[in-house]
Amino acid sequence: MAELTRQDVIKILATGSSPVCLRGVDLSGLDLSYLDLSRANLFYANLVGTNLAAANLYEAVLFKANLTDANLAGASMKGAELVGANLTRANLCGAGLTGALLAGATLYGADLTGVRWDGADFNGVRFDKATIWPAEFNAQLFDFDPESTSG
Repeated sequence: MAELTRQDVIKILATGSSPVCLRGVDLSGLDLSYLDLSRANLFYANLVGTNLAAANLYEAVLFKANLTDANLAGASMKGAELVGANLTRANLCGAGLTGALLAGATLYGADLTGVRWDGADFNGVRFDKATIWPAEFNAQLFDFDPESTSG
């Protein structure tokens, strides 16, 4: 159960302290859609089932955050640090992950339809059963050389 309410988070954001520190906080199930959480420290945060649709998570630190079943549709996550994050069954439709660090993240069953992720780091990411296409990305991220495929 969430430790804070949406109104609590809005009040914290209104204090003007930057970056906002919500490290390890349980925000599960909250509606945080459209909020500006840019550069927020959400290291180890519990964001299970949280609605972050169209939220600004620019350069947010989400190391080891649990985003299972989270709604990140249309979220701006440019440069976000999601190293080791759990994004199992997360909805990332149309999210912007350009330059994001996702090394070691789990995207099992995630919906990545229409995601923009040029320059993102996917080293060791698990995409099992994820919906990926159509998504916009640089194939070099996956060490894929279309010239070397046969048939």
